[in-house]
Amino acid sequence: MYIDDRTSIFSQAELQNLEAFVRNDLLSTEVDIEWLGVIIIREDVRSGYGGYWKYKLSFDDHNPNQINGIVAVVVLNYYYVKTLAPVQRLDALKKVLAHEYGHHWTLSYLLVTQRIINIWNERMPIEYYQLRDLNDQDHAFDYSQGWHKCDKEIIAEDYRVLFAPEPYNENHKIINHINNISGILALPNPEVKQYIENMSQHYLNRYEIEA
Repeated sequence: MYIDDRTSIFSQAELQNLEAFVRNDLLSTEVDIEWLGVIIIREDVRSGYGGYWKYKLSFDDHNPNQINGIVAVVVLNYYYVKTLAPVQRLDALKKVLAHEYGHHWTLSYLLVTQRIINIWNERMPIEYYQLRDLNDQDHAFDYSQGWHKCDKEIIAEDYRVLFAPEPYNENHKIINHINNISGILALPNPEVKQYIENMSQHYLNRYEIEA
């Protein structure tokens, strides 16, 4: 993992601070850190997003049908933090990064352990739906019912509020949005936290068995 600052705004010390945030402050392991090839900071004017995560699958050389890893990228959009004071910009990017690493952690381990070719066409596992009291009618695997009803956005925000340190874990955006518009979504409970933590263990268990 390295930081590619295409804005040339941030100092080397700030970029190292951002990398240390992932390694030391978020829930991460050497496995998922290795899968995240680069964090790109760039200015995408009026794009509508603060950041995003994308991936390509890595397949076993001896078995082309065997997914053995992820090659992922996180993009952080400087455009939506540029009006902040310089000392606040990095903190704002950290909050976005914590959410995007939530995508990276949850979706990468699901891709590998469940051998899903396109995670954006699959629902999150039924165990997560049950723990979060979600249902197939009101929630979707994509953005067809809005970003706040996408199961992958919910779990990424769950990751952020559960595993990012203060103040980067404040204000679950989807809960705030839903509870202000219609319906109620509770904060993630300890069982949800354990479910997300265990995602990496499922990968390690599979790896140890197959090795």
